[in-house]
Amino acid sequence: MKEIYNVGATILLDGNPLALVTPAGVEGWIEDRTKYNCRYDQVKDPISGKQKYRCLFEVAHEAIPFVLVSDPDEGDGRVILFDTKPTSDQWPQALQRR
Repeated sequence: MKEIYNVGATILLDGNPLALVTPAGVEGWIEDRTKYNCRYDQVKDPISGKQKYRCLFEVAHEAIPFVLVSDPDEGDGRVILFDTKPTSDQWPQALQRR
């Protein structure tokens, strides 16, 4: 498992910063036909202590990967964690069918 740290307002993955993206931001990438790859990493939930999955995006022409967070206007703005690893027919791929 990779080392994840929260340093102030910056989330680090193996010492490198992660950018943040909301579901609406991913929908924007899809509408703009921005090329991206999505993968899921297993991480420890800081609240429950259980192992969960988070969604990371690598976007064409961007040096920093993005981590999926909830919209701070509609939620708490935290990293979205999944109890089980999503399958290929679940989010974010499901957004492409809209």
